[in-house]
Amino acid sequence: MGIFDSDFEINKYIQEKIPELNQLENRELFKDIVSGVVTELYKQVKSEYDQLETRVFSESPKANRMPDLITCVVDRNKYDVTDRNMKPMFEDDLTETAVNAAEMIYSVKTNQPYYLYTCLIKADYLELNKLVKSERRFNGKIENETGEAAAKFLIKPNDLYQKKVEELYYIAKLNFLPYRSINAPYLYKLFDVYVEKIDEWDDQLEVKKITIDFDEFEKKILYDPLPLWNVNEVVIKANSYPQPAIDRKYYEHYLFKKQFNEGHQYLISKTDLMIRNIFYKNGDMIIICDSDEPGDWNFYEVIPGANPEIYENPLMSNEQNDTFSQDMIEYYGRRIKTHTELVRFIKSFKVSQYLEFADARIIKKPRKVETYSMEKFIDYEYRAGDRPQALEISFRAVDEDFYLNRDIMSFLTTSLQQLFPEYQCVGKLI
Repeated sequence: MGIFDSDFEINKYIQEKIPELNQLENRELFKDIVSGVVTELYKQVKSEYDQLETRVFSESPKANRMPDLITCVVDRNKYDVTDRNMKPMFEDDLTETAVNAAEMIYSVKTNQPYYLYTCLIKADYLELNKLVKSERRFNGKIENETGEAAAKFLIKPNDLYQKKVEELYYIAKLNFLPYRSINAPYLYKLFDVYVEKIDEWDDQLEVKKITIDFDEFEKKILYDPLPLWNVNEVVIKANSYPQPAIDRKYYEHYLFKKQFNEGHQYLISKTDLMIRNIFYKNGDMIIICDSDEPGDWNFYEVIPGANPEIYENPLMSNEQNDTFSQDMIEYYGRRIKTHTELVRFIKSFKVSQYLEFADARIIKKPRKVETYSMEKFIDYEYRAGDRPQALEISFRAVDEDFYLNRDIMSFLTTSLQQLFPEYQCVGKLI
């Protein structure tokens, strides 16, 4: 901690030093001198330092970067449909679907597990990973208007929402932006529930209630999870005819400032056109592409300002502290070369508040790891062959019982992996 850091308090520092002096008169003399002259001098120098820091920071080059993405999950029945900040990842999730008894019976009779619903299990990554590998079956019952039938159920990891996040990698390319890892730990806790076997059932009867004995996971189940993120899918129409670009081969499509919400960021989400460049001029977005016809543009509107206090689960984001060093790394593509830079990079993420950095070291590639990659879908061409060594980052959990600790750790090591392609980046709780 430096004397000009935001968390340094000069008065608190003085109070901590006074008891170290043995004689009472020395304590009084120290307090009088430091509290008077030194404190005022510190405030003056601190003010000048802050002004210099602000000036250097404002004049430093800023790299184009992806917006900060926020993810969360809530009980579908408690979601506020008027929420302007966090939107369902799939609008269809707001509609509850009923079980078709005839289809269920036919599927089970043909040895095809029948999908019932998606749930979220609030358990640690290692615990869930062990559960998936065990291919465990659960007992339960399905009730109708005349009685009930015993049944066997199984669960499978749900990757539908993970694939939705994966699309952002290709959207980043489409918008000429470097990809940033997305912190979406809740999506790795989602499981699809299937009925595999069921006792005698009249397929003319409707399903009234399904009860499953999840044993030790029973109190960790969220039965109606609704994954949210701060992204709204919108369509914006160009209000003028495209103008020929300088090279006369392509055309400039203008989307005016008034068509965008102030403070929001926009990413073209899909198009069949060949986009050559995207830039802003006086708040207007200019898209250079091969089409000379005006049309509609599909965007991901990234909404800032979600209030964490109104959600039942913590908001998770890939937001980083806006620092001079981080700007330099992003703008110039600078590599991390020192232990201090590595620590600073990890602590720059707001989500690092849940973990305390302990150590970093190069080890032989471990057989068992406590973290997973959130970017398995990316084909890193320059990472050819096997990496015999690993960069192991050790953390202490602020709350040892928080079930997302290893998922947050996985996000941090995944983000670090982009800077250390020669190693397998792994995390470890101590």
